[in-house]
Amino acid sequence: MAENTENTYRFLNDPWAQAATVGALTLVPVRKYPGWLKTTLAWGPALGAAAMVATPGATTKALRKLSEWVGDDPEGVREVHITPGARAVAAVTAGAVMYGGWKLSLWSDTAVENVVRKLRVPAPRVTMSLAAGCATWWQVKQANERVAAQKSAQSA
Repeated sequence: MAENTENTYRFLNDPWAQAATVGALTLVPVRKYPGWLKTTLAWGPALGAAAMVATPGATTKALRKLSEWVGDDPEGVREVHITPGARAVAAVTAGAVMYGGWKLSLWSDTAVENVVRKLRVPAPRVTMSLAAGCATWWQVKQANERVAAQKSAQSA
């Protein structure tokens, strides 16, 4: 894996880029997405999560890469050996959770917009977009501060 330097730009670590992206995406109601896109967004991650959990060693490799990316020791992640039946149940559960999360997201987008409209807030999607952008900015900023604190604690 490439060496991470302080000067390397990472889109996922940029609070302003993340806030702008989430804010822009929030402007379009999910219910207005074309059917093929909604289907892809629902089933793609669900099938991907199920396939990852079903493949022996794949989850461990992904967790090791993630640990290395956030600055933790990747060797701290141990491979778990489970029976094929238990792995199948875990895979179906992971896929169902991903699919359910998408459906909950779809429902909550409409529900929040309805609440904002009932409160007679002008430009409800713009208001939701600003709120989502601000929340995203704060979350990414907090995550960056946590990672920086962990790195400084490890180097001290």
